[in-house]
Amino acid sequence: MNARSSPASRWNKILTGNSTMSKKPTNIMHSIFKRQGILSQFVANYQPRRAQFEMANLVLESLSSERHALIEAGTGTGKSFGYALPAAYWALKEEKRVIISTNTITLQQQLLEKELPMVKQVISELSEEWAETFNFELAKGRGNYICRRRLQELADDRLAGEQKHGPVISRLAKHVSALEKGDRDEIPFPLPPGLFSLIQGDADDCMGKQSPFHKECFIQNARRKLQNAQIIVVNHALFFTDLLLRKQGASILPHYDAVIMDEAHRVEDQVTNQYTYHISLEEVNKLFLRVTKRRAHWVRELDDNDLLMHVEGIRARLVTRLAEIFAPLAKGLAERPQNEYLLKKPIVRDYSFQPIFADFKNLIRDKRKQVELEKGENETVMGMDRYLSQIEQLEGMLKHILLYENAEEWATWVAFAAEDEKENNMLQDDYTWGSRLHLYSAPIEINSLLRGDLFEDKTVIMTSATLTTQGDFSFVANRLGMDDYGSMQAPSPFNYEEQAVLVVPDNVPAPTEAAFESFLSAAMKEIVEATRGRTFLLFTSYSQMNRIYEDMKSWLERLGLTGLLHGPGVSRDQMLQAFRASGKAVLFGCDSFWEGVDVPGDDLICVVMAKLPFPVPSDPLTRARTERLERKGQNSFTDYTLPFSILRLKQGFGRLIRTKKDRGTVVILDTRIHTKRYGQHVLDSLPPARLSTNLDDIGRFLYRA
Repeated sequence: MNARSSPASRWNKILTGNSTMSKKPTNIMHSIFKRQGILSQFVANYQPRRAQFEMANLVLESLSSERHALIEAGTGTGKSFGYALPAAYWALKEEKRVIISTNTITLQQQLLEKELPMVKQVISELSEEWAETFNFELAKGRGNYICRRRLQELADDRLAGEQKHGPVISRLAKHVSALEKGDRDEIPFPLPPGLFSLIQGDADDCMGKQSPFHKECFIQNARRKLQNAQIIVVNHALFFTDLLLRKQGASILPHYDAVIMDEAHRVEDQVTNQYTYHISLEEVNKLFLRVTKRRAHWVRELDDNDLLMHVEGIRARLVTRLAEIFAPLAKGLAERPQNEYLLKKPIVRDYSFQPIFADFKNLIRDKRKQVELEKGENETVMGMDRYLSQIEQLEGMLKHILLYENAEEWATWVAFAAEDEKENNMLQDDYTWGSRLHLYSAPIEINSLLRGDLFEDKTVIMTSATLTTQGDFSFVANRLGMDDYGSMQAPSPFNYEEQAVLVVPDNVPAPTEAAFESFLSAAMKEIVEATRGRTFLLFTSYSQMNRIYEDMKSWLERLGLTGLLHGPGVSRDQMLQAFRASGKAVLFGCDSFWEGVDVPGDDLICVVMAKLPFPVPSDPLTRARTERLERKGQNSFTDYTLPFSILRLKQGFGRLIRTKKDRGTVVILDTRIHTKRYGQHVLDSLPPARLSTNLDDIGRFLYRA
């Protein structure tokens, strides 16, 4: 084993030389973070961290100067305090509001239950007035809350004998007044599957001020609390949903002045998800069923059977025509080896659905005018306005996808939902075939969207443990559209040279060779035999993971070890609980286990990555991104594929060392790190653990005296 070049000087350079902040310390931050400072009164065994202090300075300076920032804060830096304390101070001092956005529920809970209450204690030491003023809240979508009216209607249906789950509904109806927040997590007993969806808040079924429970509405109460908060915690999905709504003149969140995004390496994925169009027969039917099944409150208020009959007629026309178009596509995809394909031309030559949508909108508009003349602009009229907007959104998405619009900027693809039973394919009609087709379209790059919708309007600070490749922020900055920003790398305080060994075998089959999978299985057995469990095996392919698991399952049992497979419907949290409890478990993980998983101590001593996590070339969006870069004269591998893989690899590496006392090994079973020119680039981007090419070093390191 040998150490890579000068890690100590490398990290010192990162801390002192790669920060673009002012070198003059901020006095207020120093009084909080110094050895005998305010924070030390509330944190047991407090030790000042220079990186945390400098991060806090940069956050405060960025907020004060309204300049964006990118901050890579390694594991153990204490980045939550590094941004939460200066954010709270600035918000109170300047009478501003800051959004803190995260990707995972775990981090949200940590902020709300640990860091922010302690921030409030620190603030109380700065000012008694601020102690009374400072508030922080969690913002959730309305679907997380109980709608008291919908619950009461279910309870009334139960009394009329029209609803199952009667005892549970009755119990919840009696208990609901005792709830403080009224969200799903507060319900003190389990609900039958599907029941919560019948009582959750729903914008399409909201009666607003006409609701008999308006004054007691959990959703409205939560919204009022947000108005009084200086810090609002959200998840990325809700934040970008709100950002999209603001373009349409609506919002979920109150006005805010700045955003701090933790786990910022996931921002591009979340923005892409929020902007993605999705069309299927099921999605089309959902829009109509809100009327024909009386699921929207305004439909029940109207009680107009003629309207329902006409809407059903329009639905039948639209769905029948779509099925005729979708079915041939689905049949063609069923014969292909992959179930997703990027489109290269329009699906139809002429868009023939305008008359159907015109009839649909005119029907609703005419009814709306009638109601407004009779009763004025009430909640029924407002509900119909929202429904008209949804019709227009559906029409816009359908036209965009079928005509392959804006093809230079948007990727459009089709996906086939394969059935287990293939022998009956010949007997299926067009509707059944068409129901298995899904059509998608997403922006190929989101930088221009964020540049215009977010960065030009708000101060944005993004932080994560993985934002750089070889100390360079440009990949993330370019992908997100952040043009002018301060930056800083706050290194982890861990001694990777002593705490970890990185093993990358050489002279073994490459992932592109036929012999790789058999090598993979044999190597993983050798590793697990040395670790005796407490190991993560991380894959980039579910199919490969399943094959390796089947090959190793009985072998693990003979060794007295437990194999835990990440499969469909298996909760990640449940798997982690089982992993910790076993002490002799081997976890087979894919996708979500590469990040956001925290298993400190001896429960996890080895993380094995099957190969470099390059994006799948056949994925439609990946293909569209790489093709766009090539058209622009760029090298798609060096400008996208490689840095994407490095950030993902750093996340996987980060699962191992979580505290200063942790020890363990990281194994990457991809010899391309040794044989390809980009290999050194990969190694230089990883924490400076000792490097070995010998699997025998795993046991030597773990069980040395």
